Amino acid sequence: MRDVFAEIEALVARAGTHPVWGYAHCLRVYETARSLAREEELDHDEEALFLAALLHDIGLYRAYNLREGRDHAERSASVATRILRDRNFPEERILLVADAIEHHPPGRAPGSSAESLLLKDAVILDYLGSIGLARIFAMVGIEKDVPDLSAAFHHAQELRRRLPRLLRFATSRRIALDRCMEMDRFFGNMNEATRGGRLL
Repeated sequence: MRDVFAEIEALVARAGTHPVWGYAHCLRVYETARSLAREEELDHDEEALFLAALLHDIGLYRAYNLREGRDHAERSASVATRILRDRNFPEERILLVADAIEHHPPGRAPGSSAESLLLKDAVILDYLGSIGLARIFAMVGIEKDVPDLSAAFHHAQELRRRLPRLLRFATSRRIALDRCMEMDRFFGNMNEATRGGRLL
């Protein structure tokens, strides 16, 4: 089974080259989710959490971005299910991985499993703080809803306002508080340097 994890990680490392949704993002999400589980003393399936973190955005990668209308979480869950079944991963654990992936977007209702809640909070936290700002500004010109710096600045402010209240764990909220303070300092500096954003 160890070979399966190495093979899937290598696949994501190869295909996940996107600067915002790629392999590095997946690894950060996994490390954050593991840390949350430890701090919250949650029983969970560590391997399922690892696979869910690795594969949660795979439906966004060019090799797997099908032309159908489903959103990326549903597409990612479908691709992950196929990948895991092809490698004879146990069916009940595939369902656990797919459920966590399907429920990971911040605006979607959370799943009921510990793995789903951990993944969701870890994904939200990766939108906050310095790393969140870096990811948002990396979207400029490659994501249609972030065409320029001004749009990125406003998008970052909206995420800072909206996302912290969606967090489920006390540990996540503590982390978010520090990250939001980082963002607030950045917003203040940017406002000062750009006359309230008019010079962006």
